[in-house]
Amino acid sequence: MKPHPERHWLPMETYLAAIERETRRFREVLVDLPEGTPVPSCPGWDVDDLLWHLGGGDVQHFWAWIVANRPEGPQDYLQPERPADRHGIVVALDRAHEDLMLRLRNADPADGCWSWASDTSLHTVAFTMRRQAHEALIHRVDAELAAGARTPLDPQLATDGVVECLEVMYGGLPSWGRFADDGTRVAVDITDTGHRVVLALGRFTGHDPATQEDHDLDDVQVLGHDHTSARDDSFDARVSGSAEELDLWLWHRNGRAEPELDGSREVVQRLRTILAQPIS
Repeated sequence: MKPHPERHWLPMETYLAAIERETRRFREVLVDLPEGTPVPSCPGWDVDDLLWHLGGGDVQHFWAWIVANRPEGPQDYLQPERPADRHGIVVALDRAHEDLMLRLRNADPADGCWSWASDTSLHTVAFTMRRQAHEALIHRVDAELAAGARTPLDPQLATDGVVECLEVMYGGLPSWGRFADDGTRVAVDITDTGHRVVLALGRFTGHDPATQEDHDLDDVQVLGHDHTSARDDSFDARVSGSAEELDLWLWHRNGRAEPELDGSREVVQRLRTILAQPIS
């Protein structure tokens, strides 16, 4: 089921299978690593911190509670106490994962469900399913980087990850802000799956009522999707790479490696600056 006909989403069962598969691999990689092993892609974290992040109150335990209770916001959520040892943390991950999968499999993807997303049309169980698939995928990569044992990303899931990251993590527009398109166009070409994401660059302005801060900075919005065979000369810059390369680049999990960046140097640098902003 797709919650919105224009959105390029995968079937919900694909997301559910990915949550299970990526969490299983995540656990497998981390469970026997020595305590104190650092996670290079998450500065300041060791492997127990990463285990607790996914299974504890930050991710799967939290979202299982959200789907189960359907609150208007997260303010009533009680974060569990972190266990004192590795065994307890792994048990907590297993329980949270089992609960999350139970809640998601027994929910209608079209049902309303609170989310932090600025686009309220994304406040659905379906959005939670999709987001949790990519959360598990990226943290599986973190686990493998800690272990020095990287394995490939599924190209279709990684393609969806590129789209989600650009549309939601970077392109999400809060209600208090405004995006002014300046006419700059960038094509993001995913070479192994033939998907293209078309970006507009411009300025984001607004006053954040929560922090009382004014914002005025370069930003990006997704204009649409195409197939990479539909080539033309209307773009100011192009980014091209495999789905895995682009997904890891956007999530800052690729070290210093960059995909192929062509076109106006000014536009490429603007894009680099926008995408250098931290996401979590």
